[in-house]
Amino acid sequence: MRAVVAVDTDTVGFAEVDEVRPGAGEMVIEVAAFSINRGETFQLERPQDGWRPGKDIAGRVIEAAPDGPRVGTRVVAHLPHSGWAERAIAPATQVAVLPDSISFEQAAALPLAGLTALRLLRTAGSVIGRRILLTGASGGVGHYFTELAAGAGASITAVVSSPARGMRLLELGAESLVYDVADASGPFDLVLESVGGESLPAALSKLVQGGDLIWFGQASRQPVTLDFFDFFTAAETARIRHFHYVHGPDDQDLATLVRLVASGRLHPELGRVEDWSRTEAVLDDLRNRRIRGNAVLTLHEQAPPMDPKTVVTRYVEAVAAGDLPTIRAGFAPDVVWTYPGDLPLSGDWKGRDLVVDEFLGTAAGNLFAPGTPVTIKLVNVIADGEQVFAEWTAQATARSSGAYDNKCGAVFTVRDGLIVAVREYLDTDHARRVLFDSMP
Repeated sequence: MRAVVAVDTDTVGFAEVDEVRPGAGEMVIEVAAFSINRGETFQLERPQDGWRPGKDIAGRVIEAAPDGPRVGTRVVAHLPHSGWAERAIAPATQVAVLPDSISFEQAAALPLAGLTALRLLRTAGSVIGRRILLTGASGGVGHYFTELAAGAGASITAVVSSPARGMRLLELGAESLVYDVADASGPFDLVLESVGGESLPAALSKLVQGGDLIWFGQASRQPVTLDFFDFFTAAETARIRHFHYVHGPDDQDLATLVRLVASGRLHPELGRVEDWSRTEAVLDDLRNRRIRGNAVLTLHEQAPPMDPKTVVTRYVEAVAAGDLPTIRAGFAPDVVWTYPGDLPLSGDWKGRDLVVDEFLGTAAGNLFAPGTPVTIKLVNVIADGEQVFAEWTAQATARSSGAYDNKCGAVFTVRDGLIVAVREYLDTDHARRVLFDSMP
């Protein structure tokens, strides 16, 4: 069978490997999707002989375990390794059944990040009314923890690197964003620290007396240095608690995560969904922090691409709904968006991440009044081959409190079900007067 294997330091490729053979209490899963965790990128730097990557998978049971779900059942699993393959072995204690309402892509993004967030919340205890500082918040764990903790009554301040990387956290319930730990307005009852280096001592200084810092990662790869005397200017009685998410069998907690997603109380953040043929490219983007949320690769047979008119209609409707995963999934990796005129946003925006995170993210984050809706209404869509013209209206309140009310149109070029180019047209004079001339 085919599998993704470590070829060299930081490099992966495809290889034919031995067919899996389940042992006692194990099942065989035909993998439909898997997610990449940041920790796996670290393991790939110094891969051990015989090791294959892959912890988080979703798919169908093709050979059942005696005490597990029957053949054909849709499942999600958390494995020790070797999940980036056409088939994988999973103990029944590491598997949960999936309802049809949860896609394989959503499910694959659940295990490690979701288990970590769920168990962090348990470790923290009651969070009702507590102020929490969350560092490194824009990854999968940060998204899940923010939604779970905010839903349980916590006030979350999330530390992120840019406004674009924090917008979704605000939607999930974070009360505020900061771009440096030093800027966080404490004191906080609890700090969740996953960056390491200079971040941990800076976050520690933000605690109340007797507060807890739970240390659950070191994404910066930089060691932490603590100075005894720093405690005299911060919380002298603060506690640092080391956390590791592995707590034994995962089936019950996986089932809890599945129930939360199915009931609409937890939303997997699919920062990137690609075919597994692009595993190496996605790994590179993950290492260079060009993906927020979870990166998911798919193996199952792809449905025929949508026709261009449907692709564009779906995209505009996703913008209207604020559906970021669908927005991102609609663009080709090398998409070019051309914005008209001589405004600060004018010109060619090249690449999916730049278009979504900077162009669209900047527009939403910096031009309109915080906390106010941007209303998009699709007026018309006309298609001719791979060219699609869409017309929509956009209404919002600008940061200046002025009323933005524009009629917009764009020529989209769609190939293989993805938007590869956009030429937008709008009343640039109205945009200048309402959105830009009044900016400080």
